Amino acid sequence: MLAFLASVWALAVYPHQLAGPGIESPDEPRAQGTRLPPVTPPPVSRWARSLPTVTTVLQLVADHYPVDPTSASLVRTFTNDVFRIDTTGRSYALKIYGVGRFSLDEIRWEQQLTHELAGAGVPVAVDVALRSGDSVGALDAPEGERAFALTEWVPGDKPQPPWSDSLYRTVGASLGRLHAASDAFVSRYQRRPVRGGEEPEQVIAVLDGDRGRQQLVRQSVTAARSALERLGDQGLRWGIRHGDPSLDNLHVTQGGDVYFYDFDLAGPGWQVEDLAGALSTDFADVFLDGYRSVRPLAEADLEALPWLRILAHVDNLKFHLIDKPAAMGSSTLTEGWVDRGFEGLLDAARDAGLPFESR
Repeated sequence: MLAFLASVWALAVYPHQLAGPGIESPDEPRAQGTRLPPVTPPPVSRWARSLPTVTTVLQLVADHYPVDPTSASLVRTFTNDVFRIDTTGRSYALKIYGVGRFSLDEIRWEQQLTHELAGAGVPVAVDVALRSGDSVGALDAPEGERAFALTEWVPGDKPQPPWSDSLYRTVGASLGRLHAASDAFVSRYQRRPVRGGEEPEQVIAVLDGDRGRQQLVRQSVTAARSALERLGDQGLRWGIRHGDPSLDNLHVTQGGDVYFYDFDLAGPGWQVEDLAGALSTDFADVFLDGYRSVRPLAEADLEALPWLRILAHVDNLKFHLIDKPAAMGSSTLTEGWVDRGFEGLLDAARDAGLPFESR
């Protein structure tokens, strides 16, 4: 593990609540009438998020990978920090994962997945091993241990509007090949499902006093879970998902090859949900034609889509109500995303046939 001095971290760091004293639950069990010692919670970091400097990133890559970096630039920062690393003749993407998001073994699962997809002929961002042979490293940041991994920078470019039938048909077929190739993936590492299941309860908890919205979340999620359980018995496919196969997470080459990257949301799940974003656009039919040209869909898969959209809207609400304010401040709650999220959830619930009144 690497230990860096505070000076190599950019000053965009955020103080967090300090750890409190030991806490004893009022329901704490007793052993033969003897009071047990209070339960001490694990220590809480003094920092919520930090950002390494470009100098730190260049040194990290030079020390731990068989590449000679000439420059680095920050591509994006939020839940993860992503840097483009350039060398003479080649480029890479270094991802430094947010603390506590995944264990090192879960990220090893992710890197192994992309490695095997590439081996099966699926164009994806290929992992680059450290000098040690591992696919994942860890460094000490002010907020705690953060994993990092390097992948090749994929060829081509992000698609730009205007969109076309040809683009969506090609992306649909490419996603179908990715799903088909992932059927054979087996790893000794574990990866949690794409959706943990606790998201609705977390959203309901922060809506204290807003009974209308609490009811919308609770009732729509209960109905969705019941429907998905039924459809699971009817052939709804559970498999490896990319997690976010949007046009923002792929490149298209001049030859028409589609390269997927950014697999940090990948994991086991209802596979058809990877299609939901494209199927909500004006290009749904051609996208679906492309996907089905290489991978069939059962009727249960298509029937599940309205219910999966409900759960996806709740996931999005958790992001805007909890995750984003925690990282960027409570002012983000006034940007309109929460209201639009509830409008989308209500529309999805009504599209699924639930008896909610229109706005």
